[in-house]
Amino acid sequence: MVDQIREQGLLDFFIQCLQDLYIAEKKLVNCAAALSIAAFTEELQRALISQSKEAGKHVEMLDNVFEMMNQQAGKGKCNIIEILSDKAASIVKTVETGTALRDAAIIYAVQLIAHYKIASYGSLISLLRELDYPKAKLILKECLADEKASDSYLTEIAVDFINPAAQRESE
Repeated sequence: MVDQIREQGLLDFFIQCLQDLYIAEKKLVNCAAALSIAAFTEELQRALISQSKEAGKHVEMLDNVFEMMNQQAGKGKCNIIEILSDKAASIVKTVETGTALRDAAIIYAVQLIAHYKIASYGSLISLLRELDYPKAKLILKECLADEKASDSYLTEIAVDFINPAAQRESE
């Protein structure tokens, strides 16, 4: 991959990174929906359904970015998201059903994915400072704000409800 990056310009590199993020958002649509079914608390179920819908909205927004840059949204897989979603699936399988501990583990797994996306959006926005696509930059900033808000909400749920309940379960 390093040789490939050396051979391409900044725009090509940006598009390659945007493709990974696009694939990650598409994967999260299904991953968050599946995790919502595995979640124990209604609060987390609602948050995950919301994240699934938000990821779907982000897919559409990224489609718009590809269009304005005269590029095609790619297919394939994002290795990082594959690893993180496999981790999420593994957690769901190994932690007892119907427990706050499982919800804590689900939040952990979902936040791993969210933090990857936050870092990706932030990096792509910084790349756009050098490229002349102001509308694309606005779209990515909106997606980044959504991601940060979702991450904060998951943290709030964990700190206020789920983690204390998981601790009580283990006593």
